[in-house]
Amino acid sequence: MIIEISSSGGFGGIPAAAMHKRIDVDQQAPSLRQEICDAFEPRDLRQLAARSGNSRGADRMVYRITVTDRQDGPHVYDIREDQLPAEILDLIDQM
Repeated sequence: MIIEISSSGGFGGIPAAAMHKRIDVDQQAPSLRQEICDAFEPRDLRQLAARSGNSRGADRMVYRITVTDRQDGPHVYDIREDQLPAEILDLIDQM
């Protein structure tokens, strides 16, 4: 599974705040691999994205998370920072 995470927005939409990460989950240590798979479960991300809606207010960071697996292909979710649980934000920083 491949997870790609990019961000946009933030304070004044400053480009320096933007980031892009690409994680090959299969290349991670077993404990981290399981943590990533649990945190980025497509069903859960879909629910978070639904709650996030289209509201993009000023100075809000928005994460675009793409989860690509061999069976189902890519799933893309746009989720506001304030909609993501703290443990997922911490994991994004860790990766």
